[in-house]
Amino acid sequence: MADEKIKKMIEDELFFFGEYSHSIDSQRRVAIPKNWRAKGSNLRFFLLPGRHKALQLIPFNSFKEIFEKIRKISFADPKASLALAKLGSMAQECECDSQGRIAISPRLMEEADLSDYAIMVGAISTAQIYSPDNWKKIAESDESALDVVQKIMEKPDDLASILKGQI
Repeated sequence: MADEKIKKMIEDELFFFGEYSHSIDSQRRVAIPKNWRAKGSNLRFFLLPGRHKALQLIPFNSFKEIFEKIRKISFADPKASLALAKLGSMAQECECDSQGRIAISPRLMEEADLSDYAIMVGAISTAQIYSPDNWKKIAESDESALDVVQKIMEKPDDLASILKGQI
């Protein structure tokens, strides 16, 4: 029974693989790759500033988990309150239109140095959106993806530490 529950969760989960180059139109819209969108539905995302001048594209269902944790933070905590205000001011909820596009706010466009083109990169459970120049710098780094996979296979319970050491 537990195995079936896990299998169903995995089937319902979105995964993001691959690298795609898309133009950004004059209304700041960019198409989400078709294989990243839920079949037969208008997919909702949260778009947040990410690391390395990227935008982090988080599926709505994944963001719900983050939201549940955020709700437990006291708004009376001055540091937490400020951090949430910064995050909330930059976060953007977006839904794919009938052509699979989302619009990116001017502020997030500026945050990621985006103009006419975007490189969309699958990051397994989320996606990242980079300007072509920013992605080129990151993609040219020395670390091989297979080296990361090897470290994960050697120490699967230490995944967070392994991934932190690769950046």
